[in-house]
Amino acid sequence: MNPYIRDIEGALIEVTDLSQAIAHTAKYIGKLYEQQPAEMQAFVKRRQRYWKDIFQKLGNLKAEKEADQLTESQTL
Repeated sequence: MNPYIRDIEGALIEVTDLSQAIAHTAKYIGKLYEQQPAEMQAFVKRRQRYWKDIFQKLGNLKAEKEADQLTESQTL
């Protein structure tokens, strides 16, 4: 069963490939920091907040998985 995260808008997102999700999210964040026209700045700030939140949640999910794996290996 794949893990899920909830975005800041309340949508539930299934994470099928954690490493790929983290890489894609980092790319989106980087893209949003490129120069944007003034009329796009409010939208870009909301998107930055959204993708930073997703990135943080994916990082937390990765840390939890790694901790679980460490615990499992120590009990064997």
